[in-house]
Amino acid sequence: MKAAIFKGDGVMAVEEVTMPEIVWPDEVLVEVEAASICGSDLHILSVPPGQYGEPGTIMGHEFVAKVIEAGPWVKHVAVGDRVVIEPNIHCGVCPECRSGRENLCRNAVNIGQWRNGGFTQYCVVPQKQLHRIPKDIPAGEAALAEPLACVMNGMMRINPMPHEKVVIFGAGAVLEQAIEIMECGGRILVFGQNATQVSQIQPSEINCKELMIVGALSTLNSFPAAIELLHNPNLKLNKIISHEVALDEIDKGIALMRSREAVKVIVYPGGVR
Repeated sequence: MKAAIFKGDGVMAVEEVTMPEIVWPDEVLVEVEAASICGSDLHILSVPPGQYGEPGTIMGHEFVAKVIEAGPWVKHVAVGDRVVIEPNIHCGVCPECRSGRENLCRNAVNIGQWRNGGFTQYCVVPQKQLHRIPKDIPAGEAALAEPLACVMNGMMRINPMPHEKVVIFGAGAVLEQAIEIMECGGRILVFGQNATQVSQIQPSEINCKELMIVGALSTLNSFPAAIELLHNPNLKLNKIISHEVALDEIDKGIALMRSREAVKVIVYPGGVR
């Protein structure tokens, strides 16, 4: 089978690899239906990198798949189920996990960064990372469950109310701008990861307005909400899918996102349908 492998130093290559096999009894073999290119993938492929990726790892952490085989301990899903994948595998025993902040797990193993991910035809995933998803949701939109779950985690942390005003800034080091325009008592959600970005702020601006700045990392009990929202036609998630490519053309999708010609690029390991 083919897979898009991170080679290190900003290089990703589509190569032939052997089909993965279940090793642990709680693992599941899935066939990838569609995967989405994330901004995090661009950060991994940047030089210097904005996020870490382990060389030799199959990339891709936003994907929808079908269960092909299940280990003997698997009870949560069954062969034939359609699933989306929660990519950050938590240890469950570190102080962060035990205090209910599993998304901050210090021993986390991230699918698509240092465990093989979804830019391929088949992938092995622990059952606890799988969420069943209805078959009537289009593949491209289903692949957006993970980024939507990240958004929902942030929304649940900052808890905007119906009567409040919301301003959304684009990507980049724009915290200073948010602080400048924020009214007294406002809340700022800092979302996304890029270790190469640096921000310069004056603490007095935060204090004088009594602003609250909240960070949000990955997902935390937010996949069920995201899957429910995928059914909402008012979101029009299909509108943000600007391009669809086969796995062999993933470099084209990466280039389109880097040049900002694309919003969301969906990769189909079995070919564009």
